[in-house]
Amino acid sequence: MAKVKGSPVYRLQVVPHRPLKSALIIGGIALLVVAALIGTYEYAENKASSERLTLQQAQDLRAQLAKATEEIAELRREQTKYQVSAEVDRQAGEDVRKKVLDLREENAALQRDIDVLRIMTSDKNKNPKGISFGVFSVSSLPDSKHQLKLVVQKLAEGDDEFTGQLRFMVVGQRDGQEAKISLHELAVAKADTEPMTESIPLNFKFFQNLETEIVLPAGFTPVRVELAVKSDSVRNSAVVEAQLEWPEIK
Repeated sequence: MAKVKGSPVYRLQVVPHRPLKSALIIGGIALLVVAALIGTYEYAENKASSERLTLQQAQDLRAQLAKATEEIAELRREQTKYQVSAEVDRQAGEDVRKKVLDLREENAALQRDIDVLRIMTSDKNKNPKGISFGVFSVSSLPDSKHQLKLVVQKLAEGDDEFTGQLRFMVVGQRDGQEAKISLHELAVAKADTEPMTESIPLNFKFFQNLETEIVLPAGFTPVRVELAVKSDSVRNSAVVEAQLEWPEIK
């Protein structure tokens, strides 16, 4: 006997239709969102208001800033004034130092003249022309150079010329030992003048200025100079010698 297949049976559930409830749920969610937005805005507004300066506070800050700016400007003016004053004092001190050095050099030269005159009046006069060394000075120049000056003079009466040769040795310390260097080795050669020789020619009636630029070797500290003047005269070929301390550099 053939089996008869029936149609499938579906279970149905009756749900009541309540449109008001759905609308209330959607409306509640919307209110919550709006409330959250309003709360966020009010929080941000309150935060900004708490951090915003009042008009009085802004005016006070401007006044404090203006006062601080003026005080800084006044301090800068005072600093400039003190710097100028310090520079003037330094320059004045340097001028005084140089004047003192000049007086020392002149005093030393006068003392040498006195010594020469004393020798000239003695019975054993080995310096009849009265050859003496006047002012001896050394001043600083740019590029590690120095200006050296020495006056060679004749104290004896008469206007007869003196001719001779000067040997000039600089004595100092180098590497812990004494070293001697001839002036012509230290002298700076110039294009418009003849190079200095070891024996410096002298020719004068009353005095002769020796002036030259020098460069001291690295590690060499001058202490004194040794001078020797020899006359070209056959009748008086005596050698006048002297030692002078190296002066303080101006």
